[in-house]
Amino acid sequence: MVSKILEKIITRRKGHYVHALEVQNVYELEFVIDELVREFKEEYTKKDILDFFVGMSIYYLEPEAGADEKEEYKIYQFNIENYINNNFELV
Repeated sequence: MVSKILEKIITRRKGHYVHALEVQNVYELEFVIDELVREFKEEYTKKDILDFFVGMSIYYLEPEAGADEKEEYKIYQFNIENYINNNFELV
């Protein structure tokens, strides 16, 4: 099942969309999540927003200075659902 938000994005972009994020650290991941939740929360429910993030692929993007194994681990262990539940009051 495709989330309502994902379906709308794919339709608007006429199929040209990759449901993934590449981030260098957890701070950047949190920032992107914050911005997307703020954008979506007026039109969509908490369930819709969580459904959007469930199928999203998250990738560690190695910075030019070289890989940071600790940061990479934190990114892959990051729980988006817990983050949203703890930082946003959504209906």
